[in-house]
Amino acid sequence: MYIKKTITLPIELEKDVEKYLIGRHYSNLSEVIRDGIRKVLKEYGRKESVDRAAELYMNGKITIRQAADLMELTLRETLDEFGKRGVYIRYGKEELIEDTA
Repeated sequence: MYIKKTITLPIELEKDVEKYLIGRHYSNLSEVIRDGIRKVLKEYGRKESVDRAAELYMNGKITIRQAADLMELTLRETLDEFGKRGVYIRYGKEELIEDTA
């Protein structure tokens, strides 16, 4: 099911979409807009997931590996995401046991 909406775009943006996307990657403007909205929604969902995991981790409720699992990221990606947010990584007995298991 689809709904019809009217949008307003700057002329330059519309020209760039026509020049770089239509005919190469998408067949029309509606496809470009739908794909863009999906990507934005996915990114916001990912951001919320990272924010939640970071909060749980900072409050000592989960380990770094549990945070990675919660975010569906690798440990390296989790460390990168936490680093961007200034989340300090704790490494204690629990993490050592988890890493050697």
